[in-house]
Amino acid sequence: MSKQYTIADYLFDRIAEAGATEIFGVPGDFNLTFLDNIIASDKLRWVGNTNELNSGYAADGYARERGFAAMVTTFGVGELSAINATAGSYAEYAPVLHVVGAPAMALQDSKRRIHHTLGDGVFNHFIKMVEPVTVARAQITPENAASEIDRVIRMVLKKHRPGYLMLSPDVARQPIYPPSTKLIDSEENITSQAALVDFKQALIEFLPNKTTTLMADLMVHRLGLQDQLKALIADTDIPYTTLSWGKTLLDEHSERWAGTYAGVASRPVVKDAVENCECLIKIGVQYTDTTTAGFSQDINQDVVVDLHYERASISGQNFAPIALKDSLQVLHEVMTSGITIVPKPLCEKMQPHEQQGKDDEPIRQDDLWHIIAERLNHNNLVFADQGTAYFGISDVRLPEGVTCYGQPMWGSIGYTIPAGLGGAIASPHKRSVVLIGDGSALLTIQEIAVMLQERINPVIVLINNDGYTVERAIHGENQRYNDIPKCNWQSMPQAFGGNEDNTLLLKAETAGELKAALQKAADTTDKMVFLEVIADKHDIPPLLADISAALKP
Repeated sequence: MSKQYTIADYLFDRIAEAGATEIFGVPGDFNLTFLDNIIASDKLRWVGNTNELNSGYAADGYARERGFAAMVTTFGVGELSAINATAGSYAEYAPVLHVVGAPAMALQDSKRRIHHTLGDGVFNHFIKMVEPVTVARAQITPENAASEIDRVIRMVLKKHRPGYLMLSPDVARQPIYPPSTKLIDSEENITSQAALVDFKQALIEFLPNKTTTLMADLMVHRLGLQDQLKALIADTDIPYTTLSWGKTLLDEHSERWAGTYAGVASRPVVKDAVENCECLIKIGVQYTDTTTAGFSQDINQDVVVDLHYERASISGQNFAPIALKDSLQVLHEVMTSGITIVPKPLCEKMQPHEQQGKDDEPIRQDDLWHIIAERLNHNNLVFADQGTAYFGISDVRLPEGVTCYGQPMWGSIGYTIPAGLGGAIASPHKRSVVLIGDGSALLTIQEIAVMLQERINPVIVLINNDGYTVERAIHGENQRYNDIPKCNWQSMPQAFGGNEDNTLLLKAETAGELKAALQKAADTTDKMVFLEVIADKHDIPPLLADISAALKP
């Protein structure tokens, strides 16, 4: 006799169809019975995390690499622990489905004081709380299960942002017919052909004989258009840049790479290329205060061709609706049609970094990130935590093929350790490199236990600079609130299951020691590498110095 097909089976089959092969989460009594469905699935694998916040971060990192992720928590205490991560996924366009195990329907109907609730007999408080940070939500019932599961997952995939499903264990085991249609039958195209025709004609009239620079950013990655963008770059001669949010979208070692644009904090060559050109082509660009040094960009909108998520514009004239993939295709066609495109000359060439300190001297922040960058390879997923790590790595050239992730919009410290776990699981052929400060690491360091269990063998570079250095740069340089407890970081991996067989412990205090340690880390691929780097608590990367000045209250 075959096993009965249930609503839980339907849900997890749809999650697998959307692109996940793992589900993150923490067990709780309201989700335990349908976690059995994951364990029994031949399409999904359960990855348990040390807490629900870390589950959300791990799912976020997984979604950035895979294009979709799912996590399961319990009602109330679990889901509220995860809501910070969900908000980050919303702000940063990471498509994560959050499945919440809820009290049985009979318990909800009784309106009694059930654990994990507020004790008021009301069970929709928390679904209301996630409304601002999700694109779709539903409480699954036997009557709506198929339609609501499909609707929420489709919205997550379409909008590249989180969704939420509340599922009671008694509903989860109800019978249902397996899906008979595809979750996504065909890719929906919102583009108006009339708008596209007018946009193309406007490009033909606007582009010729103007000095031109291209700026790309986050949405190119989130919509999976990297190859399309690289094809445009390959077929033209214009210089290009990204904001730090879109870092590593393009080859940063090309002579046409102007550098990372950051408003007034930009290097002169990239500032000139962006702000003094006659035509600035923006592709998937979204400005934030941290990527533009407090919105200090000085760009004349009259010269801008702006390709965005569902619209395009030229000198402020909008053409909509047009999907980014379609506007990018038309731009490519026009720029290679034989019209005269004039590359904006770069005022200077990007010079190789000259080390400022000696190899036997303490590590300096203006050397540190260059030394790290030079020892990365195309196989690395770099997760840079919001702080000195993010601003340090944003301002240096990374090897082509490296993918660099940060969280400059949401900026939740501690994000990168569990996100690095999720990214590595999503792309097992790549190796995560986590760049994080000691203050940030204290929030989520326990997730290295799962890294060791999963044997993903990341490289964790922990900057031990005695506190919240990024906050010191903004305000309160010597105030107690920017201090953190003293920790023995070298013993931390052992506390979470590290040993000689699965972990390599390293420490560097000088530039020479850092180079040797990074080389050893690159050579040691069969273990997690935990590298503690000692830095002065008042030393900050040059880009952070400029941006923190702009962000001072």
